[in-house]
Amino acid sequence: MRVLLQSRADLLALPAGDTVQLLETKRWLEELGVNADHSTELTPGLDGYDMVHLFNLTRVAETIAQCENAVRRGKPIVVSPIYWNPEEYIMHENPRQQGALLKYWRQDNPLRRKVVESAALLLPNAEGEARLIEKDLGVTAPCRVVPNGADPGFSGADAGEFVARLEVNDFVLCCARISPRKNQLALVRATRGLGLQVVFIGPVNDPFYLEACKREQGRSHHFLGHMPQSQLATAYAAARVHVLPSWFETPGLASLEAAMAGCNVVSTDRGTAREYFGDLAWYCDPADIDSIRNAVLAAWSAPRRPGLAALVTRRFTWEHAARATISAYEEVLSRKAARPRPPAPEGPPPGRPSRRQNTALPS
Repeated sequence: MRVLLQSRADLLALPAGDTVQLLETKRWLEELGVNADHSTELTPGLDGYDMVHLFNLTRVAETIAQCENAVRRGKPIVVSPIYWNPEEYIMHENPRQQGALLKYWRQDNPLRRKVVESAALLLPNAEGEARLIEKDLGVTAPCRVVPNGADPGFSGADAGEFVARLEVNDFVLCCARISPRKNQLALVRATRGLGLQVVFIGPVNDPFYLEACKREQGRSHHFLGHMPQSQLATAYAAARVHVLPSWFETPGLASLEAAMAGCNVVSTDRGTAREYFGDLAWYCDPADIDSIRNAVLAAWSAPRRPGLAALVTRRFTWEHAARATISAYEEVLSRKAARPRPPAPEGPPPGRPSRRQNTALPS
């Protein structure tokens, strides 16, 4: 089986959750025997590929071009939507520009709808994501949930390296891009004066937002910038609680990684985290500072929950996701193979040319 994975052009230059999802999916597909290539081109040649796997329905301008290219070339399409409606976030964070931003978001819905209608199969990360796509776009497609994952290497890491670097042990951690959508400023405000050390790790998407966070931070807040994935395990191992108070997560790769490492997890209540963690995590309202503070304090005071680490390790690894993806590919290809071919047109009686042959123009 040979599959082309397609993404936005800046997937590697501006890494985010879809970067990790695509690269880990590709790595494990190859481990399991699938020939998987990655392309950011809009109209690549598709000879030799059995299907095209598109990633990201939220940022759709590139996805629709890649989709139309696959349709023109007769290749079946599967789509990992990585979708959540950002309208609540837009209205809360951008009151002056919300009209223009909402118009910009909604004007792309016909393109999103076209991608969904073209898909042989949608591979959302959760049932809630599939239901939201149906609600927002008014269209359904065959669907198979493929959960997000984490690398088992995040379990059992040694905290010593991180503790020696920061000289802080047993702290609250937030691993995420520094961005208004990730809501770090609310976490700064919620944890000010609690006497807890709070560590922020992540690349800076918005330098003005970082400055706003630093203006309100206390001595117990630490912004460490970007850290390679290979080093994050030691940070998770050293932390007691991991918090993602984002405006939405599906469910948040950092939450999965932190849970696997043994942290107590606080997640936003917007998105699909509850489908993954159930009652084993704590949830907060991203619009409510008191809600964030109370969830952090509850998770801090509670004993660690080994059941959460066991759940994630058992059900939410990239190998598990890749096996589910391969099963989805096989479903699509079996449907294609079972589709009856149209009957061959009957030829004209012997010795008599057909009307089509008499009137056809030279090509």
